[in-house]
Amino acid sequence: MRNAAKADWRRADLLVIPILLFAAGLRLATAGYSLWFDEIAAVTLAHQPLELLWSGWMARETNPPLYYTLLKGWMAVFGESDLAVQTLSTLIGTAGIGAAWWLARRIGGVRAGLLAALLFALSAAHVDFSQEVRGYILAQTAALFGCVAMRAYLERARLGPLIGYVLAALAALYSHTTMVVFVALANLAMVWLLRRDLPSLLRWLAANAVVALLWSWWAWISLGQAQAGGAAFGWITRPDMISALEITAVIYLPLYSATEKVAIAPLLALAALGGMAWFAARDRRPAIVLLAALAIAAPLLLCALSQALPVFLPRTLFWASGPVLVLLAVALAGLSRSMRLGLLLLVVALQAGAVLRSLPEREIEAWPQQLATIARMDPHAIVMVQGDAMGVAAQHYLAANGPGLRMVIVDRPAGGPDRWADGLVSAPRVDAAAARAMLVRDGRVFTLVRGDYDPGKLLALAGVEQRLPESERDRQPRLSLWRVGPSPAH
Repeated sequence: MRNAAKADWRRADLLVIPILLFAAGLRLATAGYSLWFDEIAAVTLAHQPLELLWSGWMARETNPPLYYTLLKGWMAVFGESDLAVQTLSTLIGTAGIGAAWWLARRIGGVRAGLLAALLFALSAAHVDFSQEVRGYILAQTAALFGCVAMRAYLERARLGPLIGYVLAALAALYSHTTMVVFVALANLAMVWLLRRDLPSLLRWLAANAVVALLWSWWAWISLGQAQAGGAAFGWITRPDMISALEITAVIYLPLYSATEKVAIAPLLALAALGGMAWFAARDRRPAIVLLAALAIAAPLLLCALSQALPVFLPRTLFWASGPVLVLLAVALAGLSRSMRLGLLLLVVALQAGAVLRSLPEREIEAWPQQLATIARMDPHAIVMVQGDAMGVAAQHYLAANGPGLRMVIVDRPAGGPDRWADGLVSAPRVDAAAARAMLVRDGRVFTLVRGDYDPGKLLALAGVEQRLPESERDRQPRLSLWRVGPSPAH
C-alpha cells in the first residue's frame, strides 16, 4: 500500500513538468521585444566591473548589485541581444514557479501544487516580470524559496531550512532594497509562530542576525539614499488608500495593466485581503498563517512606508503575489470537485484574458525603431539627447540601428534620479548655447525626448520643431526634427 501511494505521488507530480515547460515556452515565445529605459540601465550596469558593482560606487544606484552580477555572467555566455537578456529573467521566473509548486504541494498536497504551478504559469504579472530585465522576478523567486524554507522550519526546526532561509533572504535583499519589507514581515510572523518554542525561536533570531550582518553593507548605502530623499524617489507618488488598493488589485488579481478600466478595483482588493484573512483564521496551519501574514501586510506596510519615502509601486509589491497565488491554490484544492473545477475555469479564463490584454502593452519604448527612422531620413544626422541617462539608452541601440548617426548630449542640471549614468556614455557634450549654435550651423538636428528629458526646450529660440510620425501607441522616446526657419508644410 505504501509503495502504491509513493508511486501515485511520483506519477501525479510529473505533471508539473509540462506546466513548467508551458510557462517557459509562453514567456520565451512572446519575448524578444526592445528594452525600455530601466532595462537598458540594467544592461549598462551589468557591464561594469564586479569591483565597482560590489563597492561604494553603487551608491549612485538605488538597486542592489545581485541581479546585475547575474546578468553580467549571463551576457558573457549568451550575449546581450534583447531576447538573450530577457531569457535570464524567464529562467529565474520558471525556478520561482517550481518553488511555488513545491510550497503548495507540501502544504496542500499534489493537487494544490499543480494548481499553484498552473496559476503562476498563466499570471500576466508573472509573464511580464519573467521577461523584464530587472531584479523584480529575482526578488519574488527568492521570497518563494524563503517561504519554502520557513515552512520546513516550522514543521521541524532543523539547520538545513534555516540555512536555506538565510540564503533566500540575502538573495531577496540584494535583488531589491524594498525586500526589507519581506524580511521584516517574515520575522514578525515567525516570531509569533515560534513564540512557544524558545530554542527554535532563538535559532531563528540568530539566523536573522547573520542576515542583518551580511546585508549591512548595502543597508548603509540605502540609509544614505533614503536620507538624501528627493531626487531618487521624488518621481514616485505618495499613495492614498484608494491608489494603494488599486495597486494591490492589479498585482493580486487578474487585473494586470487594467486598473483604469476597473472602477471597483479597490473593493476587489479589500475582498481579496479579507478572504485571505478569513482563510488563515479558519485553517490555522502555521504555513497558511505565514503566507497570509505576508500577503495581507505587504501592501499595508509599503503604503505606510511610502508616506515618508515613496516606494509603493506595482513592481515593489509583485513579490507578495507569490504567497497570494499559493494560498489560492491551496484553497481551491480543498474544495469539492465540481466547485473546484468551476472556480478554476473562471480564474484561468480571467488570467488568460489578462495575459492577452497585457502582451501588446509590454513594449512601452521604441528606441531602435526611432533611431532607425532617423537613419532612413539621414544616415549621418545629429541626434540630440539630454543627460547621460538618455545618452546611455540611445547608445545601446545606436550601432545596430544608426551606426552613422552622431549623438550629442545636452547638459542637464546636476543630480536627479538618474545619476547612475554619470560618466557611463562617451559622446560630445554641449551646453544650451552650443546646442543652438549646432542647429544653426547644420540646419537641422533630431531630438529624442523622454519625460522631462527634452533638449528641444533649449532649441526653441533657434529653430522650429516638427513632430515626426509615431506608432499607433504613443511610445517613448518621442522623435522630433528641428530646423532653422519656418516649419515645412505637412
